[in-house]
Amino acid sequence: MTPTWLAAGALGAAAILAFALVRTRTRLATLEAGMRRLSQRLDTDLEPAIAEARADARNAATKARDAAIAAGVTEPPPRLPLEPITGRVVRAVAFGAGARRALARATAPPWARSVRQHRRSA
Repeated sequence: MTPTWLAAGALGAAAILAFALVRTRTRLATLEAGMRRLSQRLDTDLEPAIAEARADARNAATKARDAAIAAGVTEPPPRLPLEPITGRVVRAVAFGAGARRALARATAPPWARSVRQHRRSA
């Protein structure tokens, strides 16, 4: 009698697993279809709208600058010499310094990390 019950249990487990597999595949197919619709909407609706908004913002900035010049308002000097270039350089250097510190902390031996943490808490 034991092999019969074991076979029935295995058959029941196989049926439950088959049902779960079919249900999971159905839900996954529904999810993929929804993602496809969302991606298509992003491509067809939102990207052109974003590009148009950026163009409008650029045009507005240009018109505002032209109006300020026509009104006699001088354009403020850049905060840094060659600001468009130096901004990127400063960001890269700051990131490099932060990355260097983070790598030094990550590669430090465990006793050095505990000493550093002890100093901060004191």
